[in-house]
Amino acid sequence: MLRTRAFVSAAGLLALWASGASAAGLDVTAEHRMRALSYQGVRMAGGSKEGSSFLSQSTRLGFVFKNIPLGERRGETQTMDIAVKLRAVGVMGSTTAFSAPFDKAAAAYPNATYIPFLENAALQTHNLGGIPWDVTFGRQSFTQGSGLLLDDNGAGLSGIAAKGRLPWWGMSAEGFVFQAAHPMSGPGALDVLGATLELPSEGTWRLNQLFERDKRDQTVAAAGCRSAVAPAVTAGCVTASKATRWFSSLSYQLRYGPLVFDGEAALQRGAATPTGPGAPGNHITYNGNAQVVKAKWRQTFYRSKTTGKKVEGIARMSFARGSGDDGGTPSTDEAFFPSHGKRFDGLEREGFGDLFAATPYDAFGGQSTATANGLQRGSSGLVIIGLGATPPAWRDIVLDFDYYLVQAERGGASRGLGTEMDIRLRHDIRDRLTIRLSAAFFKGGAALDPGKPSARRYMLEASGRF
Repeated sequence: MLRTRAFVSAAGLLALWASGASAAGLDVTAEHRMRALSYQGVRMAGGSKEGSSFLSQSTRLGFVFKNIPLGERRGETQTMDIAVKLRAVGVMGSTTAFSAPFDKAAAAYPNATYIPFLENAALQTHNLGGIPWDVTFGRQSFTQGSGLLLDDNGAGLSGIAAKGRLPWWGMSAEGFVFQAAHPMSGPGALDVLGATLELPSEGTWRLNQLFERDKRDQTVAAAGCRSAVAPAVTAGCVTASKATRWFSSLSYQLRYGPLVFDGEAALQRGAATPTGPGAPGNHITYNGNAQVVKAKWRQTFYRSKTTGKKVEGIARMSFARGSGDDGGTPSTDEAFFPSHGKRFDGLEREGFGDLFAATPYDAFGGQSTATANGLQRGSSGLVIIGLGATPPAWRDIVLDFDYYLVQAERGGASRGLGTEMDIRLRHDIRDRLTIRLSAAFFKGGAALDPGKPSARRYMLEASGRF
């Protein structure tokens, strides 16, 4: 009887929803990922062979009420979506993810103890005012371009974003204003605003502009000197009370037959207000740059007799570079370092290499975990070269090989940071369930530690989505 009443009540609610919004719909999404991780040689500098093993989890549950009618304006139908997405990240059986160098990933999220937080809580309007644009208000997932300049890293950003078509040459434009806690050092606030202009041609060109207003106390103009914990002054560091940085980048994406190309080049400019004794003048200037190139070639070998699908192999290459700071110019910071670039995925890093996970501005970490870039003090900027291949799948099991060479862009007598070999096996079932098994082997360079230590990472991952 109770079940019958509950069913009738649910049916009544659905009928009420349908009568109030006949064209509206509800999308429900769910995603869960568990990783069993084992690290050997976590602190890759200092000769330590310290190991860490833990279970990392990431869960998402989202609801989107779609196509809520708002009437017509100028002959256009206005609609609205309301999206709410919860996310939880955490570890089981260990507190490793909250100790250095794992603490930087944990600090990027409102909560890292597997208690859900709001990744998205936003409403999006379509054709508001009869204008062909989409405007999103609230906490939302956001990536500018490839994520080199700005990415929410799966935590969401609070603000406003608008995207619409332009009347010329198929162009579109996007603008945004967000506010976020600074992910790299202590309490403080970071305001970001910017725009992207997209021009489709044989490929797609994007011109990206980003402004950052950083209101925290910080250190600038010292190679490898920025603190990831507090704005403490160390030898050679210059403190600043606030900073304004702007970034400009041009990116190009192309899919042409078997070739896929993605490239982006960026410039960083701006100024900071120095404080404390020894400040070199009235301001510190920023003067950095970065480049990222990724390309892959898909080659068809044969067609499966059982499924009729093409069986392909892939060859790929990558190159990334971020400028480093010159310690001989105390009034200029040459290190390319956006505050909210893409570098985290749950409680693990995401970058070039499964273990070192380098980006043009930082990496997994060395002995000196107080540095924002994860490198030894005196080293700054990164140069990454990667080569990889994926042979044709066997019984839907895919094997990947990747090799990376990483060095500091600026440093002492030696700039070699290390090499990494990644081997991965994965099996996908209807784009719903994925099983991955991987091993990463890292050999440190003299710039990381003169003893050239080694480190390893093993992972078993199961992920599902609906």
